[in-house]
Formats: sequence, structure tokens, C-alpha cells
Amino acid sequence: MASGGDGSENAPARSPAVSYGIADDAKRLVEFAIGEAITFKQVVSTSADAVLFSARSGLSQILSSSTETFNEAEGLVKLLKNEYTAYENLAVEKIKEGIYVAASQPGLSCAVVGGVGIVVLKRPRSFIIRNTRRLFLSEESMLADAESKVNDLRQSINLVKNESKKLGERALKAEEEMVRGKKALIEEGHGIQAELRFVRKIERKIVGLKDLINELPRREASQYRKTISGYVSQVKHEKKALSNTASKIVNNGIPL
Repeated sequence: MASGGDGSENAPARSPAVSYGIADDAKRLVEFAIGEAITFKQVVSTSADAVLFSARSGLSQILSSSTETFNEAEGLVKLLKNEYTAYENLAVEKIKEGIYVAASQPGLSCAVVGGVGIVVLKRPRSFIIRNTRRLFLSEESMLADAESKVNDLRQSINLVKNESKKLGERALKAEEEMVRGKKALIEEGHGIQAELRFVRKIERKIVGLKDLINELPRREASQYRKTISGYVSQVKHEKKALSNTASKIVNNGIPL
């Protein structure tokens, strides 16, 4: 019984010792891990500080050579940024104000929009007006030139018409004159033919007179022969002239 009681007392006494040993081991492991982590952090921090120091030193060397230029550029950029921001804020406020006014007063907004359109489109409008005016002047000059040319052409046509009319009248008169001349030539031819017939009759009569003169006494016959010879030469001359005139009329295409 005593031995059994001792065994039961020893077993519970060992259990806390084991648990305490495990807790100490875990604590030591945790502390070791924390120490390693701190060491790693210090190493990393040291490396980072070295890198940052070198970077800062390089950057300071670079900036030291152009500090003045950099400061001027930075000031100019800040000034431009401030001015742009102020202008942007002012434009936004004006736009908001215009929207509020347009919403509250539609009539006034139309007038404002019209005024803005006139101001904004002033140069394009003047450009269009100048081009339109120049185009109108060129078209007007072209129209005036065309009108003058048309008037000149009308005058020329009227002159040609008048001349054509005059030429037609002259041609008609010439045709009438030609018809009258042809009739006159025909009549003249007929008269020449009648004269030639009369001359032939005279020639036949002269031939009969010559026969009678031959029967007269010699003294009287010589006197009559001389007179008849004069008539015969005159008749031949007239006959030749009439024959030439008749030939000219026939050669002009007028039948006799």
C-alpha cells in the first residue's frame, strides 16, 4: 500500500517539470527568433542608411552645381502654376455664373451668347465680309465688262444688220438694173437687127441704082456713081458698127 502510495505521488510531481521545460524551450526559441529578427532589421537598416547616404550625397553633388538654376526654374514653374490656377478658377467661376444667369434669365442668356458670338467671331466675320466684298466687286466688274461687251456685240450686230439690209437693197436694185439692162439690150439688139435689115435693103437698092447708072450717058453716069459710092461706103461703115454691137450683145448671153 505504501509503495502504491509513493508511486501515485511521484507521477503527478513529474508532470509540471516537463511542462515547465517545454515552456522554457519555446521562450528561448521565441527570444532567439526575435533577436535574429532585430539583427536582420539592423543589418537592413544599416544597408538602407548606407544606400540613402550615398544617394543623398550624389544628389547633393548634382544639385550643388545647379542649385541657382533649379531654384529659378522651380520659382517660374510655381508662378506659372499659380497664374494658371487663378485663371482656371476665374474661368470656372465665370462659367458657373453664366450657367446660373442662363438658367434664371433665358432672354438675357440669348443676348449674352449673341454678344459673345459677335465678339468671338469678329475676325472670321470681318474676313468673310472682306472676301465677300472682294468677290462682289470682282463679280460686279466682270458683270460690267460682260455688259459692255454685250452692248458692243449688239451694236456690231445692228451694224451688220443695217449693212446687210443696205446690201440687200443694193443687190435688189442691182438685180432690177440688170433686168432693165437686159431688156434694154434685147430691145437694142432688136433695133440693131432692124437697122441691119434696113441697111441690106439700102444695099440692094444701091445695086439696082448701079444698073440704072450704067444705062445713063457717060458724063451724068460718072456724077451719079460718085454720089452712090459715098452712100455705099457710109452704109458699109454703119453695117460694120451694127454687126459689132450685135456680136457683143450675143456674147453677153442675150439672145437676139
